Amino acid sequence: MHKMKKWMMLACMFAVAFVLQPQASEASEYVTRGEFVQQLITTLGVDVKSEVKELPFTDVDPQLAPYVEAAIRLGIANGKTETTFAPNEKITREQAYVFLIRSLQLRHHYATNVFKLYKDGATAKPWAQQSLSAALHLGLLQGYSDKTIRPQQWLTAEQTKAILKRYETNIEKITFIHTNDTHGRIIANEKNGEMGFAKIAKIAQDVRQKNKQTLLVDLGDTFHGTTYVNLNSGQAVVDLMNAMKYDAMVPGNHDFNYGQNRLLELKQAVQFPVVSGNIYKDGKPFLPAYTIKQVGNKKIALVGLTATDTAVKTNPAGIVGITFADEEATLKQLVSELKGKVDHIVVLSHSGLQTDEKLANNVSGVDVILGGHSHDTIEAPKKFKYAYVSQAFEYGKALGQTNLLFYKGKLIGVNGFLYRDHATKQEDAAIRSIVDTYKNTTDSTLQQVIATIDVNLDGERANVRTKETNLGNLIADAMRQALQTDVALTNGGGIRASIPQGEVTRNHVLTTLPFANTLVKVSMSGADLKKALEHGVRLYPEQNGGFPHVSGIRFTFDATKPAGSRVTSVEVNGQPLDETKTYTVATNDFIAKGGDGYDMFAASNIEFDSGELLSTVVMNYLQAQKPIPTVEGRITVVNQ
Repeated sequence: MHKMKKWMMLACMFAVAFVLQPQASEASEYVTRGEFVQQLITTLGVDVKSEVKELPFTDVDPQLAPYVEAAIRLGIANGKTETTFAPNEKITREQAYVFLIRSLQLRHHYATNVFKLYKDGATAKPWAQQSLSAALHLGLLQGYSDKTIRPQQWLTAEQTKAILKRYETNIEKITFIHTNDTHGRIIANEKNGEMGFAKIAKIAQDVRQKNKQTLLVDLGDTFHGTTYVNLNSGQAVVDLMNAMKYDAMVPGNHDFNYGQNRLLELKQAVQFPVVSGNIYKDGKPFLPAYTIKQVGNKKIALVGLTATDTAVKTNPAGIVGITFADEEATLKQLVSELKGKVDHIVVLSHSGLQTDEKLANNVSGVDVILGGHSHDTIEAPKKFKYAYVSQAFEYGKALGQTNLLFYKGKLIGVNGFLYRDHATKQEDAAIRSIVDTYKNTTDSTLQQVIATIDVNLDGERANVRTKETNLGNLIADAMRQALQTDVALTNGGGIRASIPQGEVTRNHVLTTLPFANTLVKVSMSGADLKKALEHGVRLYPEQNGGFPHVSGIRFTFDATKPAGSRVTSVEVNGQPLDETKTYTVATNDFIAKGGDGYDMFAASNIEFDSGELLSTVVMNYLQAQKPIPTVEGRITVVNQ
């Protein structure tokens, strides 16, 4: 009997030990930080990089690195230290929920008194309480039958699966795929990271298949920009956007480059609404202010706004009689008009990030502002007082996905990310066919070699808008020589690309100078010429489309002085500027009519319009094998 009791006691002790100590197979089911981040990023559908070369963490292997990089970029996860991520450490339940809730970018905080319902609610770490509270309110975290939530328990693979399943089940999404400032880049350019419309179409198609509640929208500067669209006045873009089934767009300033009548023709040709609420022609609305889309059981108003500075950032000849009303006043009026008619308002804005952020802080009733115009990169939608703001860089180098998130029909947050080009990106065959048709009909002319050069001509956006470059000098020299004027002045914003060393084709020049601007001659006083230079450098060191590139002039300006009083010396052809003298000036018709705010030109009379496109003038200069200037000190900055 004694032996029997002893045996039973040993058996019980063994059983208890078996229950309390995890078996090897159970322990292996615990999820690590790296594994959870990878599964979360995958569940969210985030576009990850094919490889990551610059990650601050020394303990992340190449296979995991793209997921960790995405989580860091989107503000979902942090490193353990500046140099370690600890991907192989087990993750607690509360740590996992913090990552999950961060990914939702919630609009509001949730009351933490919900912890009173659970025996161990007080054991949640202070930094995790808001996230755990939100997870409980949104049904993403479910307590155990013993009224515990076990925040410090290690997370298992089974629990991870359940958590992410609840996210997919509980959270409803309305998704926006958005393009902005493509500027006619319809063809993929791997070197520049430009995806082209065929890849963008495939991404949009895949997202629509996953979520039928998806809208494809464009934020302007779309119809104009490269030879492939300029030569057909935007028709190529119309055909592509129709085939891609865009849902709406707002016109940008450069969509007026063909003139207002052509823009109206393009509006009629597209099979989706073109909206903007702050454009007026002779005091009457130029376009519909908004369109209303039924998405699932929600009515979504898409309200368009176009930058007020379009008045100086497109050719004035194309917008005669058109005015651009203040964006904030317009939006407040439209929100009031839409109240009670729709469930949510999304702004399609081509007004620039600074304006979008102002609107998001000042206009209640707006949920999301999808933007363009300023070419900014916003990796995940930014939350402001009333609305979230997003923007997807330029030229199809990024594509935005912004998700409105709902729980039980209520908007709870807005998240998203950007797509970028890499080897795994596929093209939509039907869209590629349309692209190829336009490409093939244009290429034979464009690929004609007109010159060979032994240097790179610098037309990078950040450079031509802030300083003298050899390409800016060459363009100005070609203009001055063509009209035999005293000086020449052109704007950096009209220079859209560099020209590489080697054989120069028509396409190179037309891509660099895509606008249909003609070369003109004006006469103006030395005083007005100095005012023009002051105007051109007033925003330095900020990038400025009106930054001047000159020929026949050398001038110096002091960056520390106030705008309007910066230019300290000017020489015209080696002689000090005489403010009382009249000088002949070669410029483009955009500047001559007051474009980019050069009002001092608009006050002058155009003596001669050559009718020659600026691109043709430069082609002639290159074909004549004229000398290529260097950066030779035409513009000197002091006290930078």
